[in-house]
Amino acid sequence: MMNFDEFLEAAKDRVQETIPDAEVKIQQVNKLQGESYTGISVQPEGAAAAVTFNVSPAFERYQDDESQKEAILGKIAADAKQVSSAIPAFSISDITDYSTAKDHLVMQVIPVGPNMEMLENIPHKTVEDIAVVYRVELPNAADSSATTLVTNQLLAEYGVTADQLHVDAVAAQIANHPPVLRNMSEMMAEMSGGLFDMPESPMWVATVDGGMNGASVTQLPAFLEEAADRLGGDFFVLPSSVHEVLFIRDDGSFEREDLESMVRGVNATEVSEADFLSDSVYHYDSDDHIFEKATTFESRVAEEPALYGAEPARETMTVLLVEPDKYPRPVEMGTELEDLQKAVGGYIEVVYPFDEPVGLIMNEEGKLDGLPLNRALRDDDGKIYDVVAGPFLVVGLTEENFGSLTPEQLAVFEEKFHSPEVFVRMGRGIMAIPVDEKAAETVAPEMKPQKHVKEEAR
Repeated sequence: MMNFDEFLEAAKDRVQETIPDAEVKIQQVNKLQGESYTGISVQPEGAAAAVTFNVSPAFERYQDDESQKEAILGKIAADAKQVSSAIPAFSISDITDYSTAKDHLVMQVIPVGPNMEMLENIPHKTVEDIAVVYRVELPNAADSSATTLVTNQLLAEYGVTADQLHVDAVAAQIANHPPVLRNMSEMMAEMSGGLFDMPESPMWVATVDGGMNGASVTQLPAFLEEAADRLGGDFFVLPSSVHEVLFIRDDGSFEREDLESMVRGVNATEVSEADFLSDSVYHYDSDDHIFEKATTFESRVAEEPALYGAEPARETMTVLLVEPDKYPRPVEMGTELEDLQKAVGGYIEVVYPFDEPVGLIMNEEGKLDGLPLNRALRDDDGKIYDVVAGPFLVVGLTEENFGSLTPEQLAVFEEKFHSPEVFVRMGRGIMAIPVDEKAAETVAPEMKPQKHVKEEAR
C-alpha cells in the first residue's frame, strides 16, 4: 500500500496524463480556519490562475479499499480536468490593480485564536475575539467562493492603508452581496413548501446574498442599525457559523448564559472546524451603535449605569445629626440638596463657625417657623452669639461639595454638641443649660420659650 507522499505523486502523474498541456505540481496550501493542506495544483495553459485540490479525502478512501486505487486516481484526474476548465477568464491585474480589485472586495470574519499565526501576514481588523479579513472575488467566477486572500504583500502593492481597504470592502460587500435578514419562521415555512404557517420567531437569520461568509454582516454598521429598528432595539448576536449569524432581541426574555450554552452545544455537534466562528455570544447596542461581546456590553453598562437607564449608585456621606433634646448621632445620608433639606426640614443655611473644615447645615427659617431651640453657638470667650433652631448637620467639606466627617471630627463635634440644651430667658439674654437626654425630654414647658429670637447672653 502507498503512503500519502506516494499517493500524491501518483495522483499528480495521473492528472498530468489527463491534462498534458497544464502545469501540474504538488503544492502546499496555507489556508485559514485550519484548512491548510498539501495538494495538487493545476494551471491550464494560458490561464491566469491555478486551482489546487486537496487529495487527503481520496487518500482515505484508498486506505479503506486499496483495490479501488485506479478508480480513485481516475476520479481525481477527471475532477481536475472539469474544474480547471471552468477557471474564470481574468487578468492578474484584476487582482493586483487596486482600482479594479476594490470593486470586487468581500469580507470574511474568522476566529482570532486558531488563525493567529496566519493573521500576522494578513491585513485584518480585530473585533473582540474575531478578525475581519479581506478577499478579492475573481471576476467572471461562477460562484462567490472563487476568491483570493488579500495579504500584507498584496496590500503593499495596492498602496492603500488597511483602514481604506476596510472602507472599500464594506462598500463592495453591500453592492455585490447585500445583507439579508429573515425571520426563522419564514425560512421554516419556506422549507416546508408552505405547509406550515408559523408565528413570528424571536430568532432572525442574518447573512449575505449568496450565503458565503455571511457572518460578515456583523461588520456592516448601517445593516445593524436597520436590524435594530426591525427588531425593536438591542439584540444578541449568535455566531451560527462563518456563513450566518442569528439575531435575538434583548428584551429580557433570554439570559446571556443560556444563549452561550446553546451556541457551545451547536458548535460542538453541528459546526465543522472550517465553519467555526466563536463560542461567544455578541450584542448590538442600538443606542451607542456598538457591536461587541455580550459580556463586554454588560461590563460597560455596569460601569456607566446612568447612560443605560439603570439607577446610578447614590453618593453618600457620613455626618453628625444634632436634634433638639437628643444626643448627636452619626448618620449616612445623600449629598443632594433634597437630602439636606429633608434632614433639616426646610430650606438650608450653611455657616462655618469653626477653624476645622466643617460646616453646619441648618434650617434657614427655623426661628421664624418656631422650631424648638437646639444648641447654642459660642464665640472664643464662651459667650452665646446665636442659637440654632431645629435639627442641624455637622458636615465635612471637600473642594467642591459637602462630604463625610473623619472619625476624629465625628468625635470632636459629638463631644462639643453632646449634651442637649434648654434655654432660659434672662432679661434680654438667653442662658443655655446642658441637660442629659432623658432630662431634656421632661423639661417644663415654660423653660422652652415658644418664640425664639437671636439674643446674646449678658
